[in-house]
Amino acid sequence: VDWDEEYPPQMGEEYSQIIYSTKLYRFFKYIENRDVAKSVLKERGLKKIRLGIEGYPTYKEKVKKRPGGRPEVIYNYVQRPFIRMSWEKEEGKSRHVDFQCVKSKSITNLAAAAADIPQDQLVVMHPGPQVDELDILPNHPPSGNHYSNNYSNEPDPDAPSPAV
Repeated sequence: VDWDEEYPPQMGEEYSQIIYSTKLYRFFKYIENRDVAKSVLKERGLKKIRLGIEGYPTYKEKVKKRPGGRPEVIYNYVQRPFIRMSWEKEEGKSRHVDFQCVKSKSITNLAAAAADIPQDQLVVMHPGPQVDELDILPNHPPSGNHYSNNYSNEPDPDAPSPAV
């Protein structure tokens, strides 16, 4: 996207995130898919959901001078899908984000799956070595490697030269 830093295009929302995904673009291009996505987002408790297609600025075409010396920047726009939504759980409340476990029709979360396992069949996972434990391990280069341990990819001058 080639935007003029002095005159960026008006983008609407102050806090927006742009996702570059061809798969999402192809999915949201069709109104039927946008309707399905909107119903899923409503089920998940999101509010003020808007899905659609709108113009998105791609590059600056020209700068015109308006009366009074004010510049007007003309951008080239392409049609792209957009999603707008709010995390507010109730209308009119503060913008506090309330993360909750969403009830699912199938068991897809680990907590629900773990609840179905009898206690005597639970597998106990031991944590791997910590970083400080790795630092005290002896540093052995792999066999057949004639490089020093300084990781600079410089050949070890004391090592025999490899056969060519």
